[in-house]
Amino acid sequence: MAFHLGSLGFLTPFSFDNFQNQVTQVIEGNAALVLRSRLKVKVHKEHREKKNLVQNGVEENGLIVNQQEKEYGKQTKYQVLNEVVVDRGPSSYLSNVDVFLDGHLITTVQGDGVIVSTPTGSTAYAAAAGASMIHPNVPAIMITPICPHSLSFRPIVVPAGVELKIMLSPDARNTAWVSFDGRKRQEVCHGDSISITTSCYPVPSICFRDPVNDWFDSLAECLHWNVRKKQNHFTGDEEEEY
Repeated sequence: MAFHLGSLGFLTPFSFDNFQNQVTQVIEGNAALVLRSRLKVKVHKEHREKKNLVQNGVEENGLIVNQQEKEYGKQTKYQVLNEVVVDRGPSSYLSNVDVFLDGHLITTVQGDGVIVSTPTGSTAYAAAAGASMIHPNVPAIMITPICPHSLSFRPIVVPAGVELKIMLSPDARNTAWVSFDGRKRQEVCHGDSISITTSCYPVPSICFRDPVNDWFDSLAECLHWNVRKKQNHFTGDEEEEY
């Protein structure tokens, strides 16, 4: 049950002014529920060796000793409510990452990066990048390019049951960076992979009225969706002029 105490309030339909009555109504069972899907993300770091040149104070026969440090492959997991963002980071080059769906290469993203979002996240960063907005009850994953260097690369929606994998292209000029709901930002190097599936653990959210009305109210009030001055009808004289 989320109360609006911030600035935007897209996911917080309840006002805190009358919180006691609202909490009582929910406890009495007068509330609808929406399950907001999350993404399960696994980041696998490839086993690699780091080579550093180390000189032990005094030269040994005029040679510099090579010291090898092994960094073994490791895997970290995250639960994401909004989106996973893979971008080019501080590099001035295009991001160049391959996107796989259920093991098949579907496209290579050349641009500033790519956003993989839930329906909840489709109204956040993805919407700002030109994606469609998906109702949270729709089981889907949104793939949205960030400033792609292509006129035909449009955002796409894939089924919630697929597995996505993102890796640097073999010929990528630079590394990439990944973040999870804007946090835990880290570098993605050649050989690393990011696996994304729909999580088995959605976030239950209590509705103010119902899932449909709450969502459209948030679109109108927070994002001013389709706000436009209405066209006036013709008067009798104006119709004759046309």
